[in-house]
Amino acid sequence: MNIGIIVAAGKGKRTNLSYPKQFYQILDKSLLRITLEKYEDSNLIDKIVVVANEKYMEETKKECYNINKLCGIIEGGESRQNSVYNALNFLYNKFGFKVSIVSIHDAARPFISINKIDESIKVAKKYGSAVLALSEKNSLSRVVDNVIDKILDRNEVYLHQTPQCFDFQKLYKAYTNFENELKGFTDDASIFHKAGNFVRVISGEEYNIKITTEFDLKFAKWLIKEGKINV
Repeated sequence: MNIGIIVAAGKGKRTNLSYPKQFYQILDKSLLRITLEKYEDSNLIDKIVVVANEKYMEETKKECYNINKLCGIIEGGESRQNSVYNALNFLYNKFGFKVSIVSIHDAARPFISINKIDESIKVAKKYGSAVLALSEKNSLSRVVDNVIDKILDRNEVYLHQTPQCFDFQKLYKAYTNFENELKGFTDDASIFHKAGNFVRVISGEEYNIKITTEFDLKFAKWLIKEGKINV
């Protein structure tokens, strides 16, 4: 069983909206709804869990109408990683290790293609993990106190995206091992890797942007206007 975990528990303060960004509408669809429809239409996703902001549970439920694969809407935690851990616990309690692969995706990345969702699941089934990432194009350095300490090789640096897919049993064990340290991690791949697991990287998508700021909202509208993406 392959299950999509849609993380939609953020507050979205940096977008300067009066409500969480996952409810921002593009062409009469919220970012959350666009993301849900991608996972609903994937032939490799069997079930979907949505992790929601506890203050917006009703609004989240409304966005999930006619999502036939939905098996739960649960409250998020203090941080993104706590929210994912809540989802993993929910799945373990509901299905145990009947879950094969989990595909964890941010609702704030609504422009992911279904092809990439499917590809990441196939790779995770083969290797135990699959993380979308883009190679870096800019020059990079490590900076200490506003002074360059070390020049980094950009050929060795990749920018993580979601979805991030993992063998459920291994990921659940990794989260359980570090449950008191989750705030120190920035994504699921870092926890999986810290636990000593192999993390496979696959090519991400340029337009799979994470909508975080007010500029990102404007850029997303421009992408649609210019026909770069479809929703």
